Amino acid sequence: MPAGGAAPTGRGPGVSGALPLRSFKLHFVEARARVVPARDASGAAFAGPGVDLVGEGAREALALAAPLVAALAAFEPGVVVRSLSVDLAAPRLLASLEPATPGADPRPRAVRLAEPALVERVLDRAGPLVRHLGERAREALARRAGA
Repeated sequence: MPAGGAAPTGRGPGVSGALPLRSFKLHFVEARARVVPARDASGAAFAGPGVDLVGEGAREALALAAPLVAALAAFEPGVVVRSLSVDLAAPRLLASLEPATPGADPRPRAVRLAEPALVERVLDRAGPLVRHLGERAREALARRAGA
């Protein structure tokens, strides 16, 4: 089991109030996140719009993503991650990158990891992030239901 004690695939049960996730996208440049749960609080398949995190919830998520960013840097040295999209059901990871070295091509580029063993190796570091996103999604959906 990955560090943090939760199955980051989103296919396992929710952990300590966290909803299991289908996917998420982290926008490092815009300091925001989008979360799509796999199931709602009742356990039914999630059918609503996803949850947007901004402010402190997004900043916490981006900080918890540091191990994922470090894992990507091991594959792609000398780049800065602009955004990171993760489909936990597929599993698939897509990162938008920009160079950090002077004189490099300044255009952003994308890196896609779709080989399951490779994606799982990167996501092994994502337990705390996935739990945080699942907890924030549960809270936001509870507020949405009460509105």
